[in-house]
Amino acid sequence: MKIRERFSMVDLPVLIITAAIIGHDKYKAFHAGANDILQKPYHYSEFMARIQNLIMMKHTANQATRMEMAFLQSQIKPHFLYNVLNTIISLTHLDIEKAREVTEEFTNYLRMSFDFQNTSAISSLRHELSIINSYLSIEKTRFGNRLEVLFDIDEDIDFILPPLMIQPLVENAVLHGVSKKRGGGWIKLTAKKQSKNEYYIKVEDNGAGMTPEKQKDLLSADFDRSVGLKNINQRLKHFCGSELMIISTPDAGTSVSMLIHLAETTESPAGLKDIEQT
Repeated sequence: MKIRERFSMVDLPVLIITAAIIGHDKYKAFHAGANDILQKPYHYSEFMARIQNLIMMKHTANQATRMEMAFLQSQIKPHFLYNVLNTIISLTHLDIEKAREVTEEFTNYLRMSFDFQNTSAISSLRHELSIINSYLSIEKTRFGNRLEVLFDIDEDIDFILPPLMIQPLVENAVLHGVSKKRGGGWIKLTAKKQSKNEYYIKVEDNGAGMTPEKQKDLLSADFDRSVGLKNINQRLKHFCGSELMIISTPDAGTSVSMLIHLAETTESPAGLKDIEQT
């Protein structure tokens, strides 16, 4: 079944209705990717019950995926917390104004990390950039000249997307890219409007990079060095039918990019005012 090349059984449940059901037909239907089979003639109540079960399964799976991402984001690593607090304490003796700035960014980062809006289905680029800026401001203070941050973002660009699709990519670039390279390096965030309903996002660094073998494991459930890449890829597929593109070379860096395709009827960021102000 062609649709299974793009959508999983959870992303798009399929109920097959047929007049002829024998063992071999059932096998072929399930093997092709059907979730359920209903034989004619059938009662309307049975049809509705099966449809409702499939919808409930889909909603439950989607909620679990969103909760997983919120949980991953809310896991503030102890060493990160310890390092930031030590940085703030040190700055109070050297530059009280800078210490105040870092404290404000840290407060914003914590607030948005634990924000229950992160479990909602839709956010916006502007909302995502807020937590990214807070995170990078903290890391830039910690790493100093060892971390250079570059932005290539279209002016006034904003669009809807699932929450926490970009910040974890930036965090991975810092933690597993630049910080692993002697002398540090740079990370770059690119956000471009490609057409009326298509946007291009890329996070890249010139850090440690990865071998081809490690790249294959990045989207595996058993690979825990990356922050939520598998989850991001699943939600990207569900939201717009595309997947993460990962390119990496050992000792040269890594780039992770995505295409956000929006439907013509998709709600605009203007409808997300409440989220922006949280």
